[in-house]
Amino acid sequence: MILPKKERQLLARLRAGSKQAVREWFALFFPYLLRLAIGKVPHREDAEEIVQETFINCLKQLPLFQERARLRTWMVSILNHEIADYYRRRYAKRALQVIPLANVLVAQPVKNASETSLKVQQVLARMSTKRQELLLLKYVDKRKVVEIARRWNTTIKAIESELFRARREFRLLYLQLAD
Repeated sequence: MILPKKERQLLARLRAGSKQAVREWFALFFPYLLRLAIGKVPHREDAEEIVQETFINCLKQLPLFQERARLRTWMVSILNHEIADYYRRRYAKRALQVIPLANVLVAQPVKNASETSLKVQQVLARMSTKRQELLLLKYVDKRKVVEIARRWNTTIKAIESELFRARREFRLLYLQLAD
């Protein structure tokens, strides 16, 4: 697909780092993306934040945009991913009730899921914020190590090492709590 001349020019200016192009781009697409987001999330403030995150991610991915679709179509695709992330984060606490760290929890007899959920939450509360977030990203949000490394601006090996330490810490704290 060949993009319309106006879109190609806007893209060229965006890729060149023009602040004016960013303002025009935002003004052009923000209302449309916001309407879509408002229709999919319960609160306007959340919809606005999701749309802003969409623009940030679009800017980050701009060098990779291959112009196989219209700019708006590409942005809607990114918006939909942001909305999915929003719901994953929003329901992470519920997910903890059904997705505990199985290798530790299966070894312990559990009377019911709410007891397990409570223990998982207590263990996570005792861990550092960084390790908590890492475990949630990996096991609740189902993020790949590569994605986490990119998000945290570090190496894959560093994330793998930190995950190893976080899982070990979780196991130890969980077993202490079980005793």
